[in-house]
Formats: sequence, C-alpha cells, structure tokens
Amino acid sequence: MINFFRKIRKRLADENKFSKYFRYAFGEVVLIMLGIFMALQLNNWNENRKQEAQFKVTLEQLYSSMTYDVQIIEGHIKLTSRQIENMDFIYNHPDSIPSIENYLNNHSRTKDLPYLLNFIAIDYSNYFVSETKYHAEILSFNPNNKSQNEIFKHVINYVNEVDNEILYQDYLHPLYYEYNLASPKVNSNDGVINRFDKLDSLYYNDQDILNVIKLVNSNEFRIAKNNTRNNKVNYRSTLLNRLGNVKSILQIIKNYYPEVKILYQDVGIIGTSLDGFTDVGGKSTPMVLTDIENDIWEIDLFLKEGRVKFRCRDSWAQNWGVFGNNDFPKGKSVQDGDDIDIPEAGNYHIIFKPITGEFEFIKQDD
Repeated sequence: MINFFRKIRKRLADENKFSKYFRYAFGEVVLIMLGIFMALQLNNWNENRKQEAQFKVTLEQLYSSMTYDVQIIEGHIKLTSRQIENMDFIYNHPDSIPSIENYLNNHSRTKDLPYLLNFIAIDYSNYFVSETKYHAEILSFNPNNKSQNEIFKHVINYVNEVDNEILYQDYLHPLYYEYNLASPKVNSNDGVINRFDKLDSLYYNDQDILNVIKLVNSNEFRIAKNNTRNNKVNYRSTLLNRLGNVKSILQIIKNYYPEVKILYQDVGIIGTSLDGFTDVGGKSTPMVLTDIENDIWEIDLFLKEGRVKFRCRDSWAQNWGVFGNNDFPKGKSVQDGDDIDIPEAGNYHIIFKPITGEFEFIKQDD
C-alpha cells in the first residue's frame, strides 16, 4: 500500500503537477493521521472495556463481602440489644436479684447468674471480621469514570469507618475478679455465649454464687452496669449507622452493575455430628451448589446427635449458626451464631441458602 502511494507521488512529481502533488500529499497525511487517531481510539476503547470488566469482577467480590457484613452487623445489633434488655431487666426488676437468704433456700434459681453477667459484659466489636478491606485495596477504578469514582469513594469511606477502633472500657469484669469470681466455663465450640440452656451448672459452687449475689447487690455493680449500658447503647447506634451506610453502598453498586451476584464459594458443613470441629484438621464436608441463581447448597448426610455449623472455604471468617433458639430442623441462621443442635441421629437431606441464612434438615426414611 505504501509503495502504491509512492508511485502516485512520483508520477505527479515527474509530470510537474506540483499543486496536485501537494494536495495529494496533504490528503495522504490526513488519512494517515486519521488512521492513527482511529487506532488510538480503538485501543482506548479496548483498554476501557478491559478495565470495566476487571472493575466489575472486584465489585462483585465487594458486593458479596459487604452483604456478609450486613448479616454480621444485624447479628451484632441483635446481641447488643439482648445485652441491653438483660441490663434493663436487672435495673427495672431489682426483686429478681436474689438475696443470700433466698439463695440458701432455693439453690436452683441463680445458677445462670454468673453466665448472665458475663454475657452482658462481652465486647462484640472484637468479633467483627470482614474481607471488604482486602477487596477494596485491589479495586482498580478509572479516574475519568464518574460512577466508578463515586463507588470507590463510598467503599473507602466505609472501610475507614470499620477500621476505626471502637473504644470499649470493660467496667464489669474487673469487679468479677474483685469478688473472686472466675470467668464462666465456655466450650470453645459453642462460640459466643447467648444460650443459657447449655450451662455447666456444676462449674460454680455455692460460695461462688454467694459472691455473685454480693456483687449484683453492690453499689459498685450498679455504677458499672450503668456505664456498660451506655457503652452498649452507643455501640448499637454505631452499628445502626454502619448498617444504613453499607446497605446504601450495596444499592449504589446494584444500580451501577444490575447483574451483580453474591458469590459464596466452597460452602460446607462441620461439627460433632460429623467428624468433629477439629478431628479431621478442621475440614468441612463440601456441599453441592444446586441452584446458581438463588445460591442454594444441598447435601445428603448421615448425622450423629451433636452440633453443626455452615461455613465457606474451610474458614471461620464466614460461618453461620443460630441465634437464641435452635430452630431445628428449619430456621434462619446468623453470622457467627451458635452451633445448630442435631437432637436425633439419622440420614438428612440438608438445604442451606447463604444469602438469606435459611436452612432445613429434612430427615429421610432409614
């Protein structure tokens, strides 16, 4: 093609047709410049397309992790609200706190009191684990794309908010030590204590319970409890603001990328109803993704009487259990909840939906 243009230019020059030569040469330059411009535009379009595709890949991972954050935050709001309710009950019903005389006449009434006191003092802000920061750090956006800039700004603001340490002063546990009370016995597999139907009633002896009664009837406890309640109310307000923020970001992402889906990978089930929580190196039994669109995982298993939880990628960073009542065989799980009790051994068809937390154990005919 270049030789063709050269021959035309040479012929025009040989014929002394310089005006035509220059017009032709100028046109040739314009065509070359236009070709270069079009090539650059095509290259820019291709680069933008690749950048957009990569942006959406990371955005989908962010969408999944932030949806998981929503479930964690909602679970913490429930737990913190229960702590506040328990403190209010003690405050509004002082007659519910037994006297030493009453305890000596009715030992069974107060065996759960040390556990209750420990529960209301737990700092749940230490249990917030999120993968959102990792995905935000690798989110590569186009500075010239206004929508991508807005999403990046909102995500970074949220990550910085979560990263800010919530200052929490423990007013209650120092009093436990002052009154010679040991920390409650916790089965490491039970996770957060919020179910009083699994207490070890023999862990505390009569003298321990008498010390508890002295504590809860003291002025020191009243002050510590009120300070703790203020902490819990402030923490719950922080969580409610965080919940509203992350939900609004999820909607912004959805508006930008309507096809975005939540990604849960390698969902499994683990627990003492199988091979234990650690007996097989902490490996979950993999479930099968049977419905990609609705993210439904299923499996048929023989379960022993015991406990189980659901989780992703053999990691406790994403795990589901129950809150409060067991809800077996059908219910809705929460992030970092307690183990799900399996009261009866047998063959079960198990269905789990990580997006909603819904689960069902369908007992099969033996």
